[in-house]
Amino acid sequence: MRVVPAICFALFLGLGLAMACEAAGDLTRDLERLNRLREAVNVDADRIDYDETERKVVASGKVRIVLGNRLLFADEVSADLDDQIFVATGHVILMEGFNRLEGDRIEYNYRTNQGIISNGRGTIDPGISFSGVEIRREGERQYSLKDGSFTSCRACESESSAPDWEFRAGEATIYQDEWIASRDTSFWIKGIPAMYSPVLALPIGPRRTGFLIPRFSYGGRDGFGVKEPFFWAISPSQDATFIPTYRTKRGFELDGEYRYVLDENSRGTLGGRYYHDLLSGNQPANRGDGQWTHDQVLSPTWTFKANAQYQSDRSVNRDFIDNSAVERTQAVLDSVAFVSQSTPDYLFLGLIETAEDLSGPATNWATRLPEARFQWLPAPLFGLPLLAEGNTSAVFFTQSHTTGTGRFDLYPALHLPFELSRWLRAETSVALRETAYTSAEQPGGNTNRFLAEAWQQFESRFARRFDQPGFGFQRLTHVVEPSVGYLYTPWVGQQSLPQFDGADFISGQNRVTYRLANRLMARREEGGEVRNYELASLSIAQSVNLQPQTRQFSNIYLEALTPERVDQAVTDVRSPTKGWSEARERRLSNLVFQGSLSPLPSLSLYGAVALDVEQPDTEGVNSGVVVRLLDSLTLDVGQTYVRSLSTDGLVGKLLWRVNQALSIDWLTRYDIRSNTFWENTVHLRFSTCCWGVTLKFTNLASAVGVPGQSSVQATFDLKSPTAATAR
Repeated sequence: MRVVPAICFALFLGLGLAMACEAAGDLTRDLERLNRLREAVNVDADRIDYDETERKVVASGKVRIVLGNRLLFADEVSADLDDQIFVATGHVILMEGFNRLEGDRIEYNYRTNQGIISNGRGTIDPGISFSGVEIRREGERQYSLKDGSFTSCRACESESSAPDWEFRAGEATIYQDEWIASRDTSFWIKGIPAMYSPVLALPIGPRRTGFLIPRFSYGGRDGFGVKEPFFWAISPSQDATFIPTYRTKRGFELDGEYRYVLDENSRGTLGGRYYHDLLSGNQPANRGDGQWTHDQVLSPTWTFKANAQYQSDRSVNRDFIDNSAVERTQAVLDSVAFVSQSTPDYLFLGLIETAEDLSGPATNWATRLPEARFQWLPAPLFGLPLLAEGNTSAVFFTQSHTTGTGRFDLYPALHLPFELSRWLRAETSVALRETAYTSAEQPGGNTNRFLAEAWQQFESRFARRFDQPGFGFQRLTHVVEPSVGYLYTPWVGQQSLPQFDGADFISGQNRVTYRLANRLMARREEGGEVRNYELASLSIAQSVNLQPQTRQFSNIYLEALTPERVDQAVTDVRSPTKGWSEARERRLSNLVFQGSLSPLPSLSLYGAVALDVEQPDTEGVNSGVVVRLLDSLTLDVGQTYVRSLSTDGLVGKLLWRVNQALSIDWLTRYDIRSNTFWENTVHLRFSTCCWGVTLKFTNLASAVGVPGQSSVQATFDLKSPTAATAR
């Protein structure tokens, strides 16, 4: 007969124990122990007996004991009332939350939650499995193994096969969510020994101090390389990673990154690299770089941000192939820190900035130390239909090979919007601009510039809706937005003014600009949700210069004229003086077409074409396509052509998740004119439930000052909680 309720078990114990206690003359003591046992456990078993000689209660046959949040299963369990110990035998399982212990026999103190299990196996959160001839539970989160093993593969692999990897140790102590410390330890891969260590300390958990898995690489210029990351969990709000690296041909490198969180609104990182470069060429052997980023919310309206960068020489990032493509192609080394305030009425920005040009043959740098900008947002003026807004800034510039210069710029504007009809809107605007400098570029030149501007804008908007047009669409809306504008800015000689940025040269304008935009908006239901998106768009824009002339233009201004801009167009550029060029204005700007098309959720196309209608010729093309198939394949290809810069290239990115374990990531940069692949980088990633390996192949073509080179890097990771700490 099977006894289920705990009350029946307690009554049975009470009767049997009472008779034994009367014979022994110690009824009071045993009744107290019985009450303590009744408070601690709930028992379900086929049979319950009392051993008068051993003074033990024995439960047998599919025993199930509940001890608070713990469960004990066994074929037989004996309870010693004196020592408060359970001895369980036969298919023993002890469970507590996600933690599980099982084996042939367990001796367990249900008060202290400690015990010894023979020929045992165990699993603890978050997925560490272990076994041993003897396992001791020495505390709430501590286990000791004798002649044991541990791995994280058992959570997703069959018990009958050898795990993909495991550590075997003569002795080991597991501190849950912290460490595994072991002695006489070997590392096994599929049952084959691969490494031995007399002592080992393996961090487990998301943020635990310790060494991570080494990384290996080989490059034609770098030679064989090895990296040994070390993670330091400084505190709950701070941690750091240090990565010593040795390359047989290049020498020693040390990377470091420190991360901190001051509070929920303030965090940042501080990192750097030091190289002792054996192939530094004409650069010093001891090289390096550093970065600091910080983001902080000071109040609901005030923020502080910083992004500082340092390089010991201008080519240090380009010289190492295992740097990212962004680092290797960086054209400007920029460092900036600023505070800003944003309100519904105005915006304020105070900053300091330094910038160094990394692309030119010589060292050129510029600083803004400091700069203050204030912008008051459009608002009604004295209750009139006029809107007033403005920008003002004050900055102190320094540049290489020049003296420091201060600049003050004041730019207020008034707008008068009005509706001419239901379908036509107009806006008339006037603005003044005063720009003053503490010194001039040319001796005796003017140190200020005053401009008056006026512009008129007409725009309209037409729309037509098509309900249930088919092809799975609930609605299509065609929007047409034509506009035409006129801008007048008088020409002012500015050769005496220093040139730092786009505010220092304002091109004279007597120009009409027209634009026609078409957009097709779609609504469709996907996965039970209604989605609105832009299905297609096409815009055409051009401008007419009513008084084209041959003028002197700032080189900074000319370099910023991309083919897609319609506010200016020049030709016959010549460079008579430093920083300035003579050019003839074209009457018609480029005719610019811009469009996009998303016929399917998985397909997007975009592009822009700039045509010189006076030559005629194609001045520039930017186009691209993005394809996403079955959530496993993404292809992104972009093309850029600029005739004036002799630029014609492709950038392609491919991400293919072949299956659950294998993925391929590919990046290429191809120059069409020279038929040269500037870069090909392929990441091959294979990942199982408990380990992963990444192979990275990079090939770079030779460029000015940088030889061509190839590199292969291998990264092996154990899928344990330590993986979250890898950087």
